[in-house]
Order: sequence, then structure tokens, then C-alpha cells
Amino acid sequence: MSKTKLHLWSIVIVFIILILCVFTMTTLPELWFKNHLNENWNISEKTKSKKQQNRLCLIIALDGVPYEIIKELYAEGYFKGFYPPGRLVSTFPSLTRPAFSKMLIGGKPFGFGRLHFNSQLNRMEGFRLSQKLFSTKKEHKDYNPKLHFLGFPGYIAYVFPDKFTQTALSTFHKRLLAFTGDTFIAYIGLSDPIAHVEGKEALIEFLKKISIMLDTIRNDLGILLDVVLFSDHANNLITNQRVKLGSVLEKHGYNDVEMLVKAKDFVLPRNGFVSFASLYTNSNNAQPIAEILSTIQGIDLAIFKSGDSIMVRGPNGFARISKKNKRYRYTPIDGDPLKLKNIIDDLKHSGEIDNQGFIQDNIWWEATKNHVYPDPLRRIWESMNDLVQHPGTILVSFMNGYAFGPPIFSQTILGSRAGTHGALLGAHSNGVYMTDFMKVAAFNRPDTLVEILAKSKDAKRKGKKLFPFMQ
Repeated sequence: MSKTKLHLWSIVIVFIILILCVFTMTTLPELWFKNHLNENWNISEKTKSKKQQNRLCLIIALDGVPYEIIKELYAEGYFKGFYPPGRLVSTFPSLTRPAFSKMLIGGKPFGFGRLHFNSQLNRMEGFRLSQKLFSTKKEHKDYNPKLHFLGFPGYIAYVFPDKFTQTALSTFHKRLLAFTGDTFIAYIGLSDPIAHVEGKEALIEFLKKISIMLDTIRNDLGILLDVVLFSDHANNLITNQRVKLGSVLEKHGYNDVEMLVKAKDFVLPRNGFVSFASLYTNSNNAQPIAEILSTIQGIDLAIFKSGDSIMVRGPNGFARISKKNKRYRYTPIDGDPLKLKNIIDDLKHSGEIDNQGFIQDNIWWEATKNHVYPDPLRRIWESMNDLVQHPGTILVSFMNGYAFGPPIFSQTILGSRAGTHGALLGAHSNGVYMTDFMKVAAFNRPDTLVEILAKSKDAKRKGKKLFPFMQ
């Protein structure tokens, strides 16, 4: 056989292999996902379940949907019957695990992501590739928000999210029709991979389908329906550049490891492609590493503990956060990394600061809820003290347009992501909150959802309507 023919056959073989790979990565996972979701749910789409109750509360948790997107769709006439949407300011970091645990009383996660460093046992824990490649369940030993987790087929969803859309929504519809309780809390996770991979327009189309599905559900159920819709965090919906965080620190003499042994060792869990990182190291390294981080392009804030205070370091300066009961104090040392100087000046003029410089939490909330960093002092304090079991020695928040994750996100096939989240910034943090039975505030904290669930449970316990205080 001539070299020319051999070359042509090589091209043909490579082409066939590529076709088989695409088929394997799309069609087979889609079929598996459809069968796995619907096993033990043999319900005809035309069959309505016989409801034992006459009223149902449906709480829909969307993953990674920004307030601004729902606001646009609402103005266009989607989500009919709902009151206008409000912002739901996420936790910091603005990631699913900590956000849902705060919004739905789900306990305290081990770490910010599935892969976390156990500081007591000095080892990395929590990641199993088999669970993440294809998984329709979100079961965690560390917390259990008790959601109906639907439509999230593991990591494969971040490659071809559109392949699973219709199956996920149809399954959601079927399970709701078969449900005989009075409060159905559903997690629709495909919105996050769609936002990450396909961007704003694809996310809008997906949300339109959810809006249409809600209209259909109302007709199919044949009972009164109260709906709460919210998202755990936002998504900046722009292309983000990967920051090589670990390699920069190694150039300064620090060691990127999985177990802390030497004085200059650090552990850096790599969870997806997000605008946040948690770094574990000896506490003596916290300030010098934060100084290095503040010089890296794309890093906005490096946050670490110092005694009873939390220090915030960034290219715009250095500051201290202190807390006393439910009062916070922000003390700029050099510059103003959180951009709060003007707000503090205004609060001084209005007499809201005590003689030690502390300001009530609710006053900070009102003054900063629409800030570039929404509600920053409480969110930062919580992230280092009461959000997860192993928060990290240094927390890193990235500038808009920058993110951190495994090296694969630097490659052509995965490097150009359509969006990300995790940072303290509003563009990453402002999720959405809306209902069809009451007006919501323009800005809301995570515990707003906790209050709604508590009132619903109390109403059920007393045998009253789910939301008698609204009707």
C-alpha cells in the first residue's frame, strides 16, 4: 500500500474514532440518564395521580441562575402569576454546597466543594470520579438538604448539557404528578452547566421551558399550588481566564501538596472552574501568601484569620474585619480593599457607628446589599467561621473574568467557558427569589428561605393552609 493511501486510511480511521467518541459521549449517556431517572417511575404522561391533598407547596431550587436573567424574562411575560423577582444574595463563596446548606437548613458541609481538605486528618477527601461522571443523585454524608435532585447527570452535563434538558424536565413533571405530600422541594441542576458551558442565550431558553412547564403543571395537578422559586447563586455569564494559582506560589518557594508536612507546604483543592479558591497551609504562611496572591493578575481578595480578626488583602489595599455580638467593624489599614470608605463616612454622619467603630449587622445589610460586594462583612466572617467544617487558611475571591480550577480548563476544548461563580462580587452572588403568593423584598439574605420553610412546616403541623399568613 502506498504512503498516500496509508495516510488517507489513517485519516478515515481517526474520523471514525471521533464519530464513535461523540456518539459515546452524547447518545449513550443520554439514554442511560433517561432510563436511570425513570426507573421505578412508570407513570404515563397522560395519567394524573389521585391527590390526597387539595393544596401543594412547590419549592424549586435552580442552580446558578442570576437575578438579572429572571428579571428580563419576567418583563417579557414569562413566569406568569408570580410577583416580581427579588435578589437572593448567596453565601461567600457563592457555591452550591454552602449556599443550599444555609438556605435549606441542610447542616454544615465538610468543605466548600465535593473535594475538600480535612484539616484534622491532614488529607484530601470527598471526590469520587465515578460519582461525578454520571450521577443523578446528590447524597452527602456531611449535609442533607432533602431535595428531590433531578436533572443533573454528573460531570457529563458540563460537556453536553442540552442533551439532558427534556428528560430532566419531563421527569420532574412526572414525579410531581405522582407526589402525594404537601411540600415538594425540587433541585433543577442543569441550569448551572448550561450557564457555564453554553452561556446566556441557552440559559434563557432553558428558563423559558421551565416557565412553560410551570403553566402546564398548574393545569395538570388540578389543585391549588403555591410556588417558591429561587437560585443558590448567580453566574457572571462571560468567558473567564484560568489563573495558575498553584504554580505562581511554587515559584515563590511554596510546595503544592496533598498533605501538610513541611513548613511551606500548601493544599489547594481544585473543584470545577470557579471564581473562588480555598488554600490550606500553616497559619504562619497566611499573611506572606496573601501578599503574593494580591500581586497575581485576576485575584481580587485574599482573606485569612489573624487572632480574633479577619484580614482582607487585595490589590486595592489591606483591611481588618472585627465582630462583637451582632456588630461588625471594618478597619482599613492600607487602602480600601472592600470599597467601603464612602459607606462608612455616610454611616458616621447618620450616627450609626458606636464609639469603638462597630455597626449593627442590619445597618450594614441595608447599606451594602446593592454594593459591588453585597453584604461583605457578614458573608466573609461566616465563610471563615460558621459556613463549612474545614474552611481553609486562606480564601481567595477572583476578579470578574478570572477563575480557578484543574489544568484541563486551560485547554482549547474546555478553556473557553461561558460563565462562572464563587466570588464575593455581586455578579457571582445575586441569585433570584420569587413566589406566586406574596411579594418579596428587592434584596434577600439566605435565611429568607429558611423562614418560608419554617412557616410552611408550622402551618402543616397545625393543620392549616400552607401559607395562611399570606391568604
